[in-house]
Amino acid sequence: MEIGVLNGENARMMVEVATKNFSPEEVEYYGFDFFSGSSFHQVEQKLGKTGCKFRLFKGDTIDTLPEAVKTLPKMDLIFIDGGKSYAEAKSDWEYSKTLMHDETAVFIHNYYFSGVKRMVDNISRDKYQVEIIHPSNDSDTALVKKKKGTWRAQLQRGSDGERGTFEGNERRGLSKDEELEW
Repeated sequence: MEIGVLNGENARMMVEVATKNFSPEEVEYYGFDFFSGSSFHQVEQKLGKTGCKFRLFKGDTIDTLPEAVKTLPKMDLIFIDGGKSYAEAKSDWEYSKTLMHDETAVFIHNYYFSGVKRMVDNISRDKYQVEIIHPSNDSDTALVKKKKGTWRAQLQRGSDGERGTFEGNERRGLSKDEELEW
């Protein structure tokens, strides 16, 4: 998903990278922009040539994103390059983060803009890992991912009659007197 599509060149490159690991039919792209002038048709043509599934949303993301997230799937990659004010950047982030799964990477472009920087600096470091990337040929960009934690849950009596824990995807048997560390 991309917020701030412009002429679709970044969209095309994102899809090309994705098709190195997936067939074009498996790649889905969702783009949000004002699409002024002929840019909507220009982006449609570029994406049409890639063979991916795509959907473009025209308008201000403050209006289009709240409705769209209700029907969109979880995303592997989100690239936010929309409005630069704090209110616009915060709105884009708040709705985008609802589409994250545990492995989603969110890139927030133009970190140096004061509104974008303020929004990124206010992202909870308890829940998200935030790294500022300084590419030599582009502007600073924030990379945001969910923090990974180890979870544990105690089983009182499983179907096999044993106590145990789940840690990640593994089950480990416990002796009758063994306690869990939390």
